[in-house]
Amino acid sequence: MPISKSKISDMDFGSFENTINKNIETDKASDKFDQQLQAYKDAGYILASAKSELKMAATSLQEAKDNLVKATDKADAVTKAIDSFIAKVRDIKFKAKVDDADIEKLTDARKKLVGDESKLLEDHRKENKDILIRHFYDMSNMMSRNEGVWLSNGWVKTLLWIFLLCFLYTVISIVYFVASCIEK
Repeated sequence: MPISKSKISDMDFGSFENTINKNIETDKASDKFDQQLQAYKDAGYILASAKSELKMAATSLQEAKDNLVKATDKADAVTKAIDSFIAKVRDIKFKAKVDDADIEKLTDARKKLVGDESKLLEDHRKENKDILIRHFYDMSNMMSRNEGVWLSNGWVKTLLWIFLLCFLYTVISIVYFVASCIEK
């Protein structure tokens, strides 16, 4: 029997290898596509969730706005009622007759009150003077012993400016925050 050529040598291993490589690349691309598709689906779920939360927040803000409008209307009604009551009270007039003897008693009482007040103010002035003198001597003694914390006028002015800037920043921040809350 004659020996013939083997059929295996007729096979093209290069094209077989190319086909395997293409299948591997296709599988990799398919996996990558599946991952991207899943990422898009996840992003869609997150977006839908955020959208529903935004709708809930918008509803809540609308309710808050409606409540604020109701409260404002009620406050306006109360203010108008108070204004009308004050107008009625202003319209009330009292008529009284005062006797001359009562006026003299009132004048004497006023003079006595002014005299007593003058005496109290004089006593208060003397007391303050004594306190200031004691304070002056206490401060002199502290300074002579190098005690206490002393700030020069320049430092005090600098600290006051810094405190003023901090206070203004705080007030402006609060006003801005309240204004931004009201506008929403």
